[in-house]
Amino acid sequence: MPTNDYSKTAGQYGEAGFVGVIYLAFRDVPMLIERYATGKRILDYGCGGGRATRFLKRQGLDAVGVDISPSMLEVARAEDPDGSYHLIESGDTPFEDGSFDLAFSSFVFFEIPTIEEMTKAAAEVQRVLKPGGHFILLIGSEQLYDHEWTTVKVDYPENKLKQSGSSVRVFLTDVELELTDYYWTDADYRQVLTDAGYTTIDLHQPLGVPEDGIAWISEDSVPPFSIYIAGV
Repeated sequence: MPTNDYSKTAGQYGEAGFVGVIYLAFRDVPMLIERYATGKRILDYGCGGGRATRFLKRQGLDAVGVDISPSMLEVARAEDPDGSYHLIESGDTPFEDGSFDLAFSSFVFFEIPTIEEMTKAAAEVQRVLKPGGHFILLIGSEQLYDHEWTTVKVDYPENKLKQSGSSVRVFLTDVELELTDYYWTDADYRQVLTDAGYTTIDLHQPLGVPEDGIAWISEDSVPPFSIYIAGV
């Protein structure tokens, strides 16, 4: 089960926008979609309040959101009444094999407490992808909990003692929300994707640039995020 109880904070989390370091997380996603998409139908796995699903729809994609949180799905449907949002039950998505050209997941897998559960989730995404499809997994980098960022604070004592599978904390300054997640390494994520049946794994780590128009703190020298592109 995820660390955070969104039945209490779904509305607050849903207010988070594409500002500061989160802008950087999504900045290159359209480029990656253009590079790897083989069609328009995309699954947003762990869609939460639908922020990323709506972002994907603005890229001209037929985006469908799924999540385990009924509270989050209520927010998503309220923000996007014409959208398609579904509940994940017992780890399963309500779709046939090979239903999607592409899958996307942002800030979800570091809420999963074990390698085994992450592998199961990644395998479920793999199941609903068409042959030749790709899974774009946006997640925190190994460096996320070691530096100061524009809109994410990570200066907690437990973050300095992190190891694979240990809990870590972040504070989202734009919505004043503290979250507890799990720390996983690059090797951990690669193991998960390989064990879930993906055949290729690429990695993109965006860095801030002056053209972003944001006064970056660490983001222009240290990547706060990792974006894995796993092929089937």
